[in-house]
Amino acid sequence: MKEEPYTINMDALERAVAELAVFHSSGGKLAVVHGGGSFGHTAAKKAMERRGGKLLALDAPEIQEAMLKLGIMVVATLRRHGIPATMHPPHTMCMSLPCGMEPMLRDLNQGLAPVTYGDALPIHGKTVIVSGDDLASWLATRASADCLIYVTRVPGVLGPGGKVLSMVEGLADPVGGSEGIDVTGGMRKKLEAALHAAGSVDTVRIVGLEGLGPALRGEPVGTLVRRPAPRPS
Repeated sequence: MKEEPYTINMDALERAVAELAVFHSSGGKLAVVHGGGSFGHTAAKKAMERRGGKLLALDAPEIQEAMLKLGIMVVATLRRHGIPATMHPPHTMCMSLPCGMEPMLRDLNQGLAPVTYGDALPIHGKTVIVSGDDLASWLATRASADCLIYVTRVPGVLGPGGKVLSMVEGLADPVGGSEGIDVTGGMRKKLEAALHAAGSVDTVRIVGLEGLGPALRGEPVGTLVRRPAPRPS
């Protein structure tokens, strides 16, 4: 819930985790990447307002603390549903961008469910925001995942008139944006990250919460993201 600072939509979280638990209990290998919600986005926006739009390295701890609080709640919910979740804060895992995903890959190969999230990285005197969208794309690519599912506030990529596009090949313009505070680029940034992963991941989808379960079951819901076909030479 990006509109209300430092609040979490527990109903939505429980619904999402319940679907993930069904997938995991059926033998599926699972990694989870969540966004900043009203935690990281709020902390980053406050810091940016103080700095006139810039983030210094000294601003990173405030954002990191907010995301750790959110991450702990997400991991606790996953574990309560029987998912062996492990937490991987990017500020301890990423020395530069793109992030090395080795700790998460290690846990995934041990049958655990690694969790990470959008975070703040102090690099060269500045705070760099690494988005959950990019982390999910990098991880899915490195893990040679069968499927990457982005869950959003809308049921997929929206085209003209608000209609969900069943498939996107390349950057659709215009695309629907995000509601509330967003310091990481909204739907267009999510689509860019999805397209990056689509080059190596078999199935990449952008869905709403109601589409998570069907997407995990391989059903054609939301928006399928594919790399554009190469042009004939």
